[in-house]
Amino acid sequence: MSTEKEIKRIESSDGKRRVSIVRSTVGNLFRFEEETYVTDRDGYTYWNCTYISGFYDSAEAAERDAHVELPWLRDEISN
Repeated sequence: MSTEKEIKRIESSDGKRRVSIVRSTVGNLFRFEEETYVTDRDGYTYWNCTYISGFYDSAEAAERDAHVELPWLRDEISN
């Protein structure tokens, strides 16, 4: 049984990165998780988790910190 639920996903304009804001059903805390779409040397493609934050008291705080921590996300918003 999963203890987390994705509540928001933001994808990069090129479709190669995404960040999810997730809520823990235990303790009602939030975090963000970055994934990057990669192709390995054998030609397989998949989403690879590249960053997992700590916990926050609110989804807004997690998303705010994602904008600080992830340069591509800052660039997406400023363009």
